[in-house]
Formats: sequence, structure tokens, C-alpha cells
Amino acid sequence: MPATEKFTPSQKANAVLWYGICGDTNVVQNKFKAVYGYAGEKPEVPSANEIIGWYKNFRHMGFVDVQDAVIHEEATGEHGPIDEHHYSKIENVVSNVLNKLNTWFLDGPKIRTFHPNHMELITLDLEDIEERRKFAQDQLDHIHKWSPILKSMWFTGETKFYIDGRVEGNNLVYTANRKTDDSVNWPHNVVRQYQPSQEPHITVWAAMNAGLIIGPYFFDGEISPESYKEILEKFVHELLRVTTSIEHPIFIHDDSKVHANADVTSYIEQQFPHHWIGTGSTYAAWPHHSSDLSPINFFLWGYIKSRVYKTRFNFGDLEELKQRILLAFKKITLDLLEESVEEYKTRLERVHKTRGDLVDATIYGREVDFDHLNAWSMYAWPYV
Repeated sequence: MPATEKFTPSQKANAVLWYGICGDTNVVQNKFKAVYGYAGEKPEVPSANEIIGWYKNFRHMGFVDVQDAVIHEEATGEHGPIDEHHYSKIENVVSNVLNKLNTWFLDGPKIRTFHPNHMELITLDLEDIEERRKFAQDQLDHIHKWSPILKSMWFTGETKFYIDGRVEGNNLVYTANRKTDDSVNWPHNVVRQYQPSQEPHITVWAAMNAGLIIGPYFFDGEISPESYKEILEKFVHELLRVTTSIEHPIFIHDDSKVHANADVTSYIEQQFPHHWIGTGSTYAAWPHHSSDLSPINFFLWGYIKSRVYKTRFNFGDLEELKQRILLAFKKITLDLLEESVEEYKTRLERVHKTRGDLVDATIYGREVDFDHLNAWSMYAWPYV
């Protein structure tokens, strides 16, 4: 091993394997210490950036190091994944391997969070649970057959930013309550009932995929089918500008009443024939009351909220609120977009494994009763 190499190929490969299972660099580092510490010695541990870098290389190229791909090409004459077909083949293999590894553990991969805010759904009916389970299974089947489909997905949605710091979307309110792992069967205390806010607010819409954001777009007043369709027309115009004719984007929005409007669904079907997810789609319907599953909610709006309200500003100043939202969007990085879309697949896996349970969310007004909670760690590994 060259003097400049701190870690052996085997160590790197194991780090990628552990990260693929749990998605937590801290867990990987603890495991690394446990496995490679000899006679009480403390081994040098890879940084979080190194672990994630190796993992991304493996997903994109099939090799942990870029140099390994170069050596392989020189030795075999086989080129790396330079086009969509090579990339698709590598991604499928990697995705299937990691998926099988995840099924060896009781709870599957660990949920990743992107901000300190907690999601609370205003309502969730019993029949919604089965919808969530079936939706997760169907989507995972698509992803496992052709994993690059994730990069074709455009997650869209709108939310309200209130002047007093409240942020809420369709069936969803962000709170500062203690985050929990996702089990609707844990003991809860009902501490408050949902009441719509009467404070001034701005309604914001955006679209995101694994590499780009389109928006934000702002609504004047309450959103209506007509104003929503106008935003969709702007989005389609911009999407045509940033995509090529050979790409087949999949449009995704949730089950809000405005989204289910007949004129709206007709327009979406015209623009994305049999290639969209939502109420009325022949491709797939978004499960009812399940805002927690979309990256637009578990990542984007919570992340924007954490930046917009970081410091106080003049009460009632909607223009300043708008400027802060615009500034927060400029802080979003490509890594965050990639990781949040990958997290979508992880959350589908958790929904499937728990047969429809909530993911990283609770029902509004119900706080986990930690005094009566007796739950074991998601990872009962001795090094956690």
C-alpha cells in the first residue's frame, strides 16, 4: 500500500458496506474502531467525508476509489460507466446488493434527517396505512428493477411560511418537538388540538430532483386550481430548458385538494403522459395524508424553515420573509439534493418493513410519552 494511503482496500470496502446498511457515519466510525483496534490500540478512523466519498464512488462506478476504476480499465480494457447504460448497470447491481444487506437487519437502514424540525401529520386514517404500504412496495419494485429512475423523479409541493415562524403544508405542520424514530404504536400523550393559524403568511412552491431545484415560486393569496396551474406552466417551461429530449421526467405531487382538480390533472397528464404520481394518475397515486414520504417535505421545507427563522426579523414584514426564503434556497447544495432523494428510497423501505407506519413523524398534538416508552435501539450492535 502506498505511503500516502491511510486505509487498506479492505477497510474502505467494509466502511462502504457498513454505511450502506446504516447510513450513519458515526456508527461506521465506531464499528471501524471495534474491528481494527488491536490490543487496545486506537486505529486511525476515516472522516465522515471520506466514508461518504467512498460510498458515492461505489454507487456511481462500482469501485471505492477512482484510481481503482482506472487500474481496472487499464488491466481489462473495460471502460468505466461513461454513459447512461453503463451507469444503469452499475447502479442496479449496487442497489440490489445494498437492498439485500438492509433486509438482514430488523429495522433496515437508519433514517437520515436534514434539519432540527419535526414533522407532525394533522390526520392519518387506518385505510391510509395500507395505501402507504402498497405504494412503498410498488415504488421499490420500480426502483430495484431500474435504480436510475430515482434521478428522473421531480418532487414538487407548496407550503405556507407564517410571519410567527410556523410552517405548514398539506396535512403537515413542522414543530420543534423532540424527534422520534417512527412507530405509531409507541405510547403518546395528546397535548393539543390543531388550529389553523390566522397570522400573515407566504405560500411557496418548488420542485426538486437529485441534481436541481426549480423555484421557488410565490403565490399571491391562497392557492387555487387556477394559480396552481399557472405555476405548473412555469415549471414545465423551465423543465424543458434544463432537460433533454431523451429524458423522461416523472412529476410527483401529493394528494391535496388543489392537486386533485380535474383541470390540473388533465394538464399534468398532457405534459407527463403516464409519467406522474398523484391523485388521478394512471401511473401511481400518492398515498393519502402521507406528506412525510416526500423529500420536498422531510428535507426541503424543514431545511428552509431552519434557515429562515434562525434570527428574528420585523414582525409582519412579509417582504423580508420572502427575501429570507430566497436566500435560504441559495444555500442548498448538490450533496443535499442527492442524499435527500436517496433517502426517499430508504423511507419507502421503512414504510414497507413496518407495513405502513409513519416515518420520522407523529400525529399532530400527540407527543411520545417517554416515561412509558421502553424501546431498544434501532441498532443493537455492541459498538453503537
